[in-house]
Amino acid sequence: MHFGFETLLLALCIACATAYPSARPSPPLSFYVALQSTGVLEISFNPDQDVNSSLSISRYNTDAGVMPGWLTSYQDKIYSISRTDYPIEGIESGGVFAYQEPTLSAPPFRNLTLLDDTSSHGEGGVYVDVSPDGRTLAATNIDGSTVSIYPLAQDGVIGEATYVFHYSLVTPGPGSNDSQEIANPHGSTFDPTGQFMIVPDRGSDRLYIYHVNGPEAVVQTHNISLPLGTGPRHVTFSQRDSTTNYMYLISELDNTVRVFTLEYCESSSSPAPDSAVAEGLTVTLTQTISTLGRNIPPSDPNNEDLAAEIAVTNDRKFAYASNRNTLSLDSDTIAIYSVDPDPANDGHHLTYLGFNQTLGKIPRHFALSNDEDNMWVAVANQLTQDITVFERDVKSGFFKDIKGRLSLGDLDLELERGPMCILWIGC
Repeated sequence: MHFGFETLLLALCIACATAYPSARPSPPLSFYVALQSTGVLEISFNPDQDVNSSLSISRYNTDAGVMPGWLTSYQDKIYSISRTDYPIEGIESGGVFAYQEPTLSAPPFRNLTLLDDTSSHGEGGVYVDVSPDGRTLAATNIDGSTVSIYPLAQDGVIGEATYVFHYSLVTPGPGSNDSQEIANPHGSTFDPTGQFMIVPDRGSDRLYIYHVNGPEAVVQTHNISLPLGTGPRHVTFSQRDSTTNYMYLISELDNTVRVFTLEYCESSSSPAPDSAVAEGLTVTLTQTISTLGRNIPPSDPNNEDLAAEIAVTNDRKFAYASNRNTLSLDSDTIAIYSVDPDPANDGHHLTYLGFNQTLGKIPRHFALSNDEDNMWVAVANQLTQDITVFERDVKSGFFKDIKGRLSLGDLDLELERGPMCILWIGC
């Protein structure tokens, strides 16, 4: 059999490539940041570059109102909420904003196009979420003590509010620094089924749960009291089985994670202690664990330490919670827990393993990258005004090397200019 020179050369190249495979460059990644001083930043992340050059601002959008504070997405739409002065200075309301994500036809830039905006119906916009079916948007106003519900069109346009839920507080709680002087709803998160919306109220130490059947039918089903001084803040979820989800509540004032089970079928047996049953949903508290260390009780609500965010990995093996210490400028931390998936061990579902440093101050938010392995963790340090990206060890759960650092400004002691939220773009 006869081979030409070109064929032989090609065979040799293939053999060499097989014997000595070259390192493939990592695909470029990106995420959005809600920056109070500016708007919505688009950050490019190239993990193959060194720490000080791997992160860069590729574009920013200033159509985000005054002090944007949260970001969420549904398909190719992005939604944000601003703190105050919507639509003009002096108005005591935040704004809700809808954007169209661009196509990938013109890399490396990913411009957001403003589609629509409307009042959040309350001052202090801090949180916005979209139901899994894309029909309903919920916006939370911490200072206005309201949660507003809106219908969403397929093109992302926000309809008129169908509900504005108002919350009140008769007796101030024990939290210091005015943290529990009024009702402070801090989130309005749809559960994975889309049937329910959970509102943690930091001021009143309550969890409000609503049954949701589209934006025109949102009805409160649960009003769950928590210990005074808890300061409930945000929730996230993971699936236990076909009829049950775990719900993880992080509380700002007592620095805890509370684990609840959400059972979606009515039970003929008597409900367990610490459970609330209504409208086919049983909510049961199974564990309370500190964010500050192993075997530490809930802390006093003295505002010395303030837990902020909670996340669980896709493989449901690890959970993370961020801590903000107000007494020093030393690096803050993110606690790490192992997750026991066995329902028989729900009382010890989370085990505290240790902590990772954020290498910055006041980690208002952090986000796991949305690839299958959640390989990257991006941290928004609000006071030091920087973004830090770590590589995550998928076996131990701890952070490995720091892979990127980007400064967005000087120290922001008033906490009115720094980064508030991170939203990874599809990996």
